[in-house]
Amino acid sequence: MKKDILLYMSDQHSYRLQGYAGDKIVRTPNLDRIAKAGTVMTNAMTACPLCVPARAAMISGFLPSNNGVLFNFNSISSDQATFLHSLNVSGYDTVLCGRMHFVGPDQRHGYSKRLAGDRTPVFHNGVKAPPRADGTPSKVTGYDENGSVRYIGGGDSPVLAYDRYVVDRALEYLREDHQRPQFITVGTYGPHFPYVAPPEFYDYYYDKINLDDVTEDFDGGSALAGKLQEADPEVARAARAAYYGLVEQQDRHIGQVYEAFGDYLRRTGREGIFIYVSDHGDMNGTHGYYGKQVFYDPAVHIPFLIQGSGIPAGKRIESPVSLLDVGPTVCQLAEARVLRGDGKSLVPQLMEGAEDPDRIVISELYTYLANGETSLGRLARWRNWKYFAYSGLEEEARLYDMEADPGEICNVIEEHPEIAEKLRAEAGRYKTYDEVMVHERWVMEQLKILMKCDYDDPQERWQCGDLEELENPVCSKKPFQPTGWAVQMKRHLYGRC
Repeated sequence: MKKDILLYMSDQHSYRLQGYAGDKIVRTPNLDRIAKAGTVMTNAMTACPLCVPARAAMISGFLPSNNGVLFNFNSISSDQATFLHSLNVSGYDTVLCGRMHFVGPDQRHGYSKRLAGDRTPVFHNGVKAPPRADGTPSKVTGYDENGSVRYIGGGDSPVLAYDRYVVDRALEYLREDHQRPQFITVGTYGPHFPYVAPPEFYDYYYDKINLDDVTEDFDGGSALAGKLQEADPEVARAARAAYYGLVEQQDRHIGQVYEAFGDYLRRTGREGIFIYVSDHGDMNGTHGYYGKQVFYDPAVHIPFLIQGSGIPAGKRIESPVSLLDVGPTVCQLAEARVLRGDGKSLVPQLMEGAEDPDRIVISELYTYLANGETSLGRLARWRNWKYFAYSGLEEEARLYDMEADPGEICNVIEEHPEIAEKLRAEAGRYKTYDEVMVHERWVMEQLKILMKCDYDDPQERWQCGDLEELENPVCSKKPFQPTGWAVQMKRHLYGRC
């Protein structure tokens, strides 16, 4: 009989914030024990450090430049088969419980069941979040990088409540018996900002976290000009304590689902595999940046671990792998057709013990520049080296030795021109900025219509329930304004500042 597979996918969890990954402060006992019982990919890279493109890349198997999903208002074509379709054809129920951040009228893309809606408005028109139970507007802001440092502290939030809702629905489903083989995705919103954690966790971490890497002096180059850099100790400490607390809360949810999945397998006498991955990470103050949409390690280096029947225990795969590898790996484990794409199955590394030291993993980011132009950034990770450059800004390319310089302080591109050229050439094998923009310009024209439409289906997204929120949120005392980066993004989308 085919093995049941459960994929738990969080949002915005940096690899380094895990006990088994070396963090001495964060408490992640469930991830630590799952890692010990299974195999850890120690150098997994996202396909894009932005939610929708990363997730579209994972399910389609193609990089953003190849599937056309470059930012959070895009969606893959419903004509494109995903690895979920392949699983369904091979006999699996493909079940989505929670967040996958689909955009547009197709809220399935190969999932045969949806147990819970998505907290994010699922259409292009950006429907406002529902009010609180008493009818007043939610006091929680900070769902984007600009606002992320304004609302921080200990308390409750729609993100925390949504994740409780998703996990409860997943536990209900796992208490039932199901005849067909199961591929279940449990998608949570945390540890994505706003940086609001349960008070006991926020208080626990507040005086323990380290702020040595928080600075406004780091030069991220022209591509990051106008992107928020904030090093106020009060802001940085609060945001980081909350993020650590959000990670611990996520670990507790993961433990609940992991235990329930194990109970389901034992009760039904079936074999199964548990996978944990996140779509991308969070800078959380490193170099003064918050959120994602940069190529530095906290934003692109993601957790990726596999545990279960036939999976080696206590194993670590050190060579770089990609979020793109989830689909091919799952399909090979499930004996389903592996679709063509930019990723590859990790089963040979898992089962045969063969490392893949010469593999170069690619990540992409379409971004808005402070001068009003756009650029396509591309990262190449090979062994201990990481190279990235942005179109039109190639003279500012970066090369880091991640072994000698894990903080990515020293650009060593002048000292290692042969390595830089190798990685530049590999990154150059994919579509150029001009080729990508043919599709992107078409998308922007469509959005001028789609963003004005009123067709949001409240049944396909979560309605906020009775939540306890901070009445006096911990806010920065600084009067933050939209950054130049955000201004340009809105100008492109809405035709105004």
